[in-house]
Amino acid sequence: MWSRLVIICCFCLLLTGVSSCPKKGANTTNKINSVVKQISDKRVFFGYDESNIAEVGADTLLDVMEVLQDNPDAKVTLTGHADNRGSHEYNLALGARRADAAKKFMVSCTPYLENRIKTASKGETEPLVNVKDDSRNSKYEKEHAKNRRVEFSFSGIKK
Repeated sequence: MWSRLVIICCFCLLLTGVSSCPKKGANTTNKINSVVKQISDKRVFFGYDESNIAEVGADTLLDVMEVLQDNPDAKVTLTGHADNRGSHEYNLALGARRADAAKKFMVSCTPYLENRIKTASKGETEPLVNVKDDSRNSKYEKEHAKNRRVEFSFSGIKK
């Protein structure tokens, strides 16, 4: 799995040359806004009590990096979330580890973007799916899994 992530990371280095094509006109602005909206709706998901980036998550992060490369004024905040199992303090720290792992992956591919990537954590406070059962062996594991994520919010993109 790590070899695939290394290959993806190397591929992202190649992307830096792709974004140098000049783009003009209102259609470009509309396309940018459309792409940002699509990527803002994507998420990186995690296993129970994990903060490592899976291959599917790496693909999403590559899309985020491409938006940053194509928009020199853009910034992104990576917000980590957790399910409702564990204490509030633990879940805040876990959300922070998830956001930090996403940032670390992005910076390892494109170091010059580091100062345009911020991280935050909401812990379990903003679930996508409300789950009453907070036991470790919950029968609602699929619902819990939707809450273990990193989300993206962009700023500085001209509309």
